[in-house]
Amino acid sequence: MATSRLSTFVRQGRRHVALTVLGAAALATFLPRGVPNVGAKDRSTALASALASQGLVLTADDVAWIDPPRGVWGALGAKSRAVVRAAPAQGEPNDLYLVHAELSPEGVLLDTSGAYNLTETSGADESRPVVRGERLAYVSSPLIAGSHPTVHVFDLSGQALATEGWTRVERLQNALTNAQETGQLGGIGKRTFTLGEGEGEAEAAAQEADAKEGEAPARDVRCALEEATLVVRDGTREARVPLDGPATLPAWLSHESGEIARPGNVVTWSVDRVRDVIGDEAMQTIKAVAFAGLEVVMRQKESMGGEQAAAEAIAEDLGQTTLEAPTRTMPTDPEIGWPPAPLEPWITPALPGEGQWNPQDKDPFIRRIEGLPPAFVTTYIRPDRSRKTTRVFIVVWDPRQVELHMMAGTVEPKGATGEAGPGLIPRDPAVLERVVAASNAGFQALHGEFGMMADGVVYLPPKPYGATVAVLRDGSTAFGSWPEDQSIPPNVLSYRQNMTVMVLDEKFNPYNRSWWGGTPPGWADKTHTVRTGMCLTKEKFVAYFYGADLGPEGLAQSMIQTRCSYGIALDMNAGHSGLEFYKVAQEGEMDPLGRPLQYDWESEGTISGIDGWKFRGRRFIRGMGLMNFPRYIKREARDFFYMTLRHVLPGAGITPVAQPPVEGEGQWRVKALPQHGFPYALATTELRIDAARPDRKARVVKIDPRTVSAAKASAQSAGKTVAVLDAGPADAGAGSASLWASAGAFAIGAEPPVEGAVRLATGSPSAAVAAAAVGVNDKDGMLLYVELLTPADASAADAKALDTLLKNAGCSTRLLLAKPLAVALGGDTDLAGAAVHPPQGPTAVRLARAEAPGGRRFLEDTPIVPFDKWYPLQQKRIRYFKKPQKDPAEGASN
Repeated sequence: MATSRLSTFVRQGRRHVALTVLGAAALATFLPRGVPNVGAKDRSTALASALASQGLVLTADDVAWIDPPRGVWGALGAKSRAVVRAAPAQGEPNDLYLVHAELSPEGVLLDTSGAYNLTETSGADESRPVVRGERLAYVSSPLIAGSHPTVHVFDLSGQALATEGWTRVERLQNALTNAQETGQLGGIGKRTFTLGEGEGEAEAAAQEADAKEGEAPARDVRCALEEATLVVRDGTREARVPLDGPATLPAWLSHESGEIARPGNVVTWSVDRVRDVIGDEAMQTIKAVAFAGLEVVMRQKESMGGEQAAAEAIAEDLGQTTLEAPTRTMPTDPEIGWPPAPLEPWITPALPGEGQWNPQDKDPFIRRIEGLPPAFVTTYIRPDRSRKTTRVFIVVWDPRQVELHMMAGTVEPKGATGEAGPGLIPRDPAVLERVVAASNAGFQALHGEFGMMADGVVYLPPKPYGATVAVLRDGSTAFGSWPEDQSIPPNVLSYRQNMTVMVLDEKFNPYNRSWWGGTPPGWADKTHTVRTGMCLTKEKFVAYFYGADLGPEGLAQSMIQTRCSYGIALDMNAGHSGLEFYKVAQEGEMDPLGRPLQYDWESEGTISGIDGWKFRGRRFIRGMGLMNFPRYIKREARDFFYMTLRHVLPGAGITPVAQPPVEGEGQWRVKALPQHGFPYALATTELRIDAARPDRKARVVKIDPRTVSAAKASAQSAGKTVAVLDAGPADAGAGSASLWASAGAFAIGAEPPVEGAVRLATGSPSAAVAAAAVGVNDKDGMLLYVELLTPADASAADAKALDTLLKNAGCSTRLLLAKPLAVALGGDTDLAGAAVHPPQGPTAVRLARAEAPGGRRFLEDTPIVPFDKWYPLQQKRIRYFKKPQKDPAEGASN
């Protein structure tokens, strides 16, 4: 029909655009970057003069030649390379440039065919490099508070590529990128060493605090190359790092290999290559004109198809034949407030399933926590009444179940200090087994240098009034606008910014921004393209938005319909933006899919960088095109978010040792207990503990340390009572140890693990007879307490059975107790459900409900200011040293 024919026309048109841009990119790669012909017998002086004529600030001593004069080959066009340290303007920090020069047989500079900035660090100063053969090393001294010095090693002989699985086109893309950025098809191998904490760190911090505004901290970091060994010196400490083999690094030095990520799809890659030549504003103009033309086509398509066309397009995106409503709905659990209420459609009449949540509880591509509702729900909504085919797909997750993480890419953000990210979800089994999803983040650094810090590493400092999503040190996901004071609060572990807030308390654009990334500055932003966003809803859930052919107002309206209290616009354009779901497991533990994969949006494979692990993944929607799929489970050039399941109750039950199990045996119960919130604070179960003695039964209590705080029962403390217990005597004889509670953690040991830890029980790891036992789970830190139903006749066999139960439950640290603890759940009920008085006396301890990690607002005191206040601050280039505030406590309290 007409709609299908028009869709085919649009797709073909986009392919023609892609081929045109690819050709332009290839041409741009080989455009000369030369400087004027300057002849002189001293080639270093001549080269310095030539570069100075282009505005660089340097002397002849800043020139280090890699290649000698080529003799007769030089006369035939062979180039000699030099590495040059230069500042882009007077008073600016230095970068390193690779220059390809033509020399006469006698070594006189004849011409240069390219000068390539290898570092481009706007917030760091590069030292003069040390050169040995094809290798060079230098120190990058940061000008930004909180950043660490880095030592870099460049191998000018080329990259050592791990291109297994790369296509020929991807290899060609990488070679052309190298030629454009370095003048060499083989590129440059790069390795980064970051100086972190260790001996002398306090002295280094003091030096940093004493630095003057605009100057680098006076930290004495040097490097040298001795044969194939890098020598790093930081004050009095020294590290010698072999460069051609495995190396053991000291605690104060970390290493990033600089492994290259696969290039993006041809269209987005070509845009970046052309932009590098013609400039960003010219590229934005080209894109704006192209999208304006596409807008005419899409409006024509709208007039031809109407509601039926919208339904067909949405069904195709979702991988359905015809658009269908969810086969079942999941009502909101009043105890935990999840899943959220359905969305109110913006356009009526609504299409099937519009605004209705589709719970992701049976999806074979998404892992879930046993005993809880699914952590993800999805839907779609149409946000543009003038274009009823425009649709936005929404995935919402419960941040009390799902933790957000941030990962810097191997290329983006282009850090102000030269420090690159790993671009890889950590290859740690404890992380991989809980990975559930990953998505794009914000704009590349070229478009605003919006701030990013990941796991304590500052790549770009925060921009004033920048819309920010952050990970706090307790694991919470926080949203807020950064204040004019750019100090980083100590409770912030990671952050990512993009522009100003799009939706605040369900209202669009409080800062009156006119540019949302789709047009050159000063143009009205009416561009319809792929746009994404993220928000915190008023219910404190987190939502991700993806829409094709979408304007900024449509994205904002989607956020408003989703009841967003704080919404951020993220990256845009097809190929840069999308979300993928993952399920990761060790080989042999992945459940069979039971059907063939649909390879256009589903994938399975091995996890690189760790042996014995596999993944299964799918795109959020089938119509999420042009992604380098599967993208984020592999090494990635651009920064991204990834999500993992939290450790929350109830989780998997305890496998009964006596078979067959009776109904409910070993399965956790969380209802009708004094939880006082969600995530649940405790869970209980009963089971038989000895297959040879099926009459021996025990009660088990599991407590999440992140949901409770411990204090003497006699002390006045906030929070509702989860349990009161008597810790008993502090001495249980020779070899005794105690169970301790501190902020967010349980531990077993002879001494308190931290100052202020509260003792909960004392026992022996190897008691001959026991009626109860406690253990701390190695993976999730949960406390498990188990007691016999009939403790009066406890025996040595019981001690062994209790210890074995805790060992099999994952507790490597355990204590056996001579008698059960006196426990009152909620302060008034024993473990059997009978009413009791709470324990009293000097050894009584109260476990009170604490706020667990989840979603929240922060930095709420940041004011809404006019355009002429925030815009100049956000436009300011990162060329300064920001001192930390003396008292950061105020920021930490938000």
